[in-house]
Amino acid sequence: MRNLLGRLLERSPEELERIAAFWGIELRGRDRHADVSSLYRSMTDIWTARDAWERIDARGRRLISAMHTHRNGLTVSQAAEITGLGPPDAQQALAALYDAGIASIEARDDPTAPALFFLPREIDAVFGRVESEQSGPALTGLTLEGLLATATYQELEDAANAWGARVVPALHPRGELVGIVREQLSRPERVERYVANLSQQARTAFAHLKRAGGVVALDELLSPEDLPLAVRRRILRELATPLLLWHGYSTETPARRLALLPRSVLQPEPEEAVPVPELREVDNAEVEQALWVFPYAAAWDLLTILRDVVNGQPRWRALVESDPAILRRLRRRLWRADPETFDVPTGYVGFLARIGGMIGVLREADERAIAGDAAARWRESSFAAATQRMVGAWIAAEDWIEGRERVDASMWGAAWPAIRDTLIRALGDLPEERWFDEASFIDRLLRTEPELLRQAQIAAVGGRRGRNTLDTAADVLERRSQVLRLVLGTTLETACVWLGLIERGHQRTTDAPTLRVTPFGRWIAGRRVEPSNQSIGPAALAVGANFQVLLYRPTPRRVWALSSFADLESLDRVSTYSLTAQALIRSLAGGVDLAQVIAFLERSSGKPLPQNVAYTLAEWDRGYRRVWLRRAVVLAPEEGEEPGPIVAALREAGLEPEVLGDGRIALIYDEPEAGERLYSAAGRALRERGFAPLTDPHARSPRRAR
Repeated sequence: MRNLLGRLLERSPEELERIAAFWGIELRGRDRHADVSSLYRSMTDIWTARDAWERIDARGRRLISAMHTHRNGLTVSQAAEITGLGPPDAQQALAALYDAGIASIEARDDPTAPALFFLPREIDAVFGRVESEQSGPALTGLTLEGLLATATYQELEDAANAWGARVVPALHPRGELVGIVREQLSRPERVERYVANLSQQARTAFAHLKRAGGVVALDELLSPEDLPLAVRRRILRELATPLLLWHGYSTETPARRLALLPRSVLQPEPEEAVPVPELREVDNAEVEQALWVFPYAAAWDLLTILRDVVNGQPRWRALVESDPAILRRLRRRLWRADPETFDVPTGYVGFLARIGGMIGVLREADERAIAGDAAARWRESSFAAATQRMVGAWIAAEDWIEGRERVDASMWGAAWPAIRDTLIRALGDLPEERWFDEASFIDRLLRTEPELLRQAQIAAVGGRRGRNTLDTAADVLERRSQVLRLVLGTTLETACVWLGLIERGHQRTTDAPTLRVTPFGRWIAGRRVEPSNQSIGPAALAVGANFQVLLYRPTPRRVWALSSFADLESLDRVSTYSLTAQALIRSLAGGVDLAQVIAFLERSSGKPLPQNVAYTLAEWDRGYRRVWLRRAVVLAPEEGEEPGPIVAALREAGLEPEVLGDGRIALIYDEPEAGERLYSAAGRALRERGFAPLTDPHARSPRRAR
C-alpha cells in the first residue's frame, strides 16, 4: 500500500522525530500511534505543506515533480536521468526527502534490487496542489467567484460549517456550498460578527490585512521569527477556514507567499433592495370553498381515535402509520374524511396519533396503543384549549410529522419548531375573513423571512437522488427554492388545515390554492382573544323519542361521553348520535351503569328522557346479564368446627371475614397482588391463636371431614 499512514507506521521512533522536526510538528512522545496520527493530520494539511515546501531545495522539488509524473516509483539512476542530476546528488536529495517523510521506499522481493523511491498518495496530492498554486494564475486579481472556484470541495464544506450551516458530509453539490459561503462573505455585518469571535491574534492579523488593502506578504503579516510555526498555522486556519483569508504567490522571482482578503470583504457592495412580493387577495366570489368542518375537528377526531384505542388497543405502529384496517374502522367517524367517499387525507390519522402521544393522550405499551396518563385531564378542557395543546406539541416536534407521508423528501438540519413558529406568526398577520393566493403568501414569506429553512439541507426529493449533477449555484438555488415552496405548501395543506389554523380553497378560474386564516389561527398567533364556542339550540343536546341524540353544543367531555354509549350517525353543525342496544351494552361492559347514562342525558338536555326511551334503555340494561366477580381467600373449617371462633380470631388480627351460607369463611380483596398477603396474614393469625391452618387444594367438600 502506498498511503502515508502505512508508511509512517513503518518508521522507527527516531525517524518519526526527524520527520516531525522537518515539518515543524511537536510530538507528545507518549504513544507511538498518537504520534503517527498527529503527524498524518499535519502532513496532509495544506498550510503545513506550504511551510514544508519552502524548506525543500531545488533538487528536492525537481525530484518530487519527477516522482509525481512517474507514480510507479524511481530508482536513484532513473531519478538522476530524468532530472538531469548526477547520481550522487540524486542519491543525497532522495535520502533527504526520505528522512523528511516526503519520499518512501518500496519493499522489494529481491534484496539486491536498487531502492525504489515514491511519493505516498497524500503527499503527492498535497504537494501537487502547492505546485499548481505556484504555477497557476495569481489570485490577487480574482473576484470572490473566481476565488471560490479555486477552493476544494472539502474547504467549501468546512467554510459552510464554520459559518453555521448544517452540512451533511459529501452530500451537497458544490454549487450549493458555494452559494452558502458567498452569501456570508458578501454581508459585512456577518463578517464583522464572525471576526469578533476569533482570537485576539487572528483579529489583529485581519485588521492588518484590511489596512494594507487586502494583500500582505505572509511573513510580514505573521513573522515566523516572532511566532512558533504551530501558532502561526493556528491563526491562519482561523481566518482561512471560513475563507476570509486566502493564500497565494507573488508574480516576482522568487515568488513570495501572500495572504489575501476577498475584494467583497474589503469593499462590500451594498445589497440591492429587492421588492417584497405582493400578497394577492382573492375575492370571496372567486373562491371554491371546502365544505364546513368543525373548527376544532382535530381534537374531536383525536377523541374518536382515543375511543377506538380504549375499545380495541390496536398496535401502536399500525396506528401511527395509518394502517388501512384502522382507517376503514374510523373513516365514517372523522371530520376530515371525504363526506361522499369517506377517504381520509393521507397521513391524517398518523399525524393525530403522534400528536396524541406527544401530549400524553395516547402512549405505547407492549407495542399496543393505550390511553395516556393525560387523557382524562385533556378531555375535561374546552375544545379551544385541547386544540391549543395539540398545536403546541406540533410546533415543538423536531420532525416534519405533517409531511412525512405526503412528500418523499430527505431533509436534514431543518429547525422545525422555529419554522412553524415563524409560519404561524405570518398567518396571524393576515386579516380574518379574507382569502389570499397561497403561492403569493409563500413567496412573500420566503422573501421577508430569508432565514426560514436556510439551515435545511435537502438530500433527495421524490426519489431523484442525482443531486451532484446540479453543480452550479443558480441551478441549486432554484431547485432549493422549488423544494422549499413544496415543503411550506404541504405544511399549510396538512397541519395548518388539520389543526384549524387556516381554511383552504381553490380559485374557480385557475384552480390555484387559496387560504384564509381562522379566528382560532389568529388566537394561536396572539392576534385576538379566544374564539367563542358554538351556541345553538335550547340546551347542550336533545334526546328524541326516535332514540336520536342531537348535539348542539359540543365539548370534549360531551363527545367522549356520547361515544361511549351511542353510535355516531352524522357530523355536522348539529351532530347526530343514535342510542342502540349494542352501544349501550358496550358502555355497560366498560363499567358505566345505566343510571350514569340517564343522568348525563337528562342533565345535558335539561329535561327527562322520553318515556319510551327510558323504558327501552331499562330493558336493554336488564338484558345485560351481569355476573360480578370478586377475589377471596376461602377458609373451610374442619367438620364439626363452628366458624365463630375462627371469625373472632381473624377479627382480632384486624381482618374482615365474611361467613358464607355453607359455613365457609371468606376474606374478600380487590387488588390482585393483595391475595398472597391476605393468605399469609390469615394463616399467621390462626396459628397464633391455636388453630392449625392447612392447605388442601384437593378438598372435594366445602367442609373437611375428620
